[in-house]
Amino acid sequence: MKKQVDNAIQSCLTKMSDIMTQTASKTENAESRGFSSIAKSIYKLSSTDSENPAISADLAGDSLEKVNYYIDLALNTFESIRAPIMNEEQQTNFFFALSETFETLGNYSGALRNYTTLLSTVKNQKRRGQIQYRIGRILAERGEWEKAHEFLNGAIHSLQSISSNRDIALTQIELAKIAYRKGDYAKAQSLFQAALETSEIVDDTCSRATVSNHLGIIRRIWGEYELAYNHFHEALIEFQSIQDLRGAAESMNNLGVVHLKRHELEQAKNYFEKSHQLCQETGYFALLAFIYLNKAEYYCELGDGPMAANICHRALEYIVRLKNPIGIAKINMLFGRILWKSQDLKLAEEFYKTSMNMYEEFSIPLGLANCYREYAQMQKESGNVEESSKFNSKADAIYSKLSMEIGDRQAEKSSGNRSEAKIIKSQNQMSVVN
Repeated sequence: MKKQVDNAIQSCLTKMSDIMTQTASKTENAESRGFSSIAKSIYKLSSTDSENPAISADLAGDSLEKVNYYIDLALNTFESIRAPIMNEEQQTNFFFALSETFETLGNYSGALRNYTTLLSTVKNQKRRGQIQYRIGRILAERGEWEKAHEFLNGAIHSLQSISSNRDIALTQIELAKIAYRKGDYAKAQSLFQAALETSEIVDDTCSRATVSNHLGIIRRIWGEYELAYNHFHEALIEFQSIQDLRGAAESMNNLGVVHLKRHELEQAKNYFEKSHQLCQETGYFALLAFIYLNKAEYYCELGDGPMAANICHRALEYIVRLKNPIGIAKINMLFGRILWKSQDLKLAEEFYKTSMNMYEEFSIPLGLANCYREYAQMQKESGNVEESSKFNSKADAIYSKLSMEIGDRQAEKSSGNRSEAKIIKSQNQMSVVN
């Protein structure tokens, strides 16, 4: 394993050296391809020791630190050697590609630092809009909703002035994602519809597929698994048609979640593994964190608490780097569930309460309600009827506020029965655009 780590690091150094010796006439696309290759070379470490995922996760995490260090070193070298002989546009392209690499690696702090520096100097309206969009996207992933809105709306303003419709559609999608995470499904649908209409102007397959993916998530939240599956499958076909491996990985991960919700465990596992493989090929570390979370849920369903805990630890390695509040809240909830099934109720309660605090702090109502419901079920099974009733009432209040009706289904699995909230649209709720 250590030899593999050293080889991967050397591969990264070689690729970085190749990039640093490019002439000033290299194009933006060539630079982007070069930087993307850095992210790909390190990932395979995380899947080389399937019998002990915790060990390989630690080594992969250490290697990622080294990769980020070498990119920083290359940046400093570039600024002192290459930058002086490149014009402003070429330097902008270089730093933009570098920022995208940081983002792909899950180094959001590095990405934000470079995007922000770029924004202070770039005058081109299209590039400014693209940078504002990416800053807003990262801030949204970190739960900084207000700041994200500010940058995303700024991106819309910059891009509309030059009619850059593809970038406008992508920005509308990010605004819609914030809306549904905060429980405003009507606003999310309106923004997704606007993104679809914008993408049709330029016949942009990527934007259409991305919208389809997120409409599927809303359907899944409502418990409409067949419709969700159709959206995800449609998105997968479109992403594959343009060879967008990252988009395909997201669609496969989403399809796996639908199978997991249906308790079709073998199919869920297959899709998670396929998505995992695509992340390996593209270095898409940001998605990888959530694939691990879904795998942990899979092992919970199997009743394999130790493996679920190992996978959670692996997910945590990436989630902490991303500083993603939804991921951190979900990991705490999963640890609570694992400990509950292991009969360590006191420690389980601590994890559930931490998850609740995270969901509440970052205004994620559906996650909070689901956590309340699961915690209430644990309390009920342990004989604490009063506590169970209290948190069931809290969950019901949130579901009601979201204009949803709740139906509990019992999952009869080897891990034991647990309550799962099935979300059903109320009669006055707006239909999702198909």
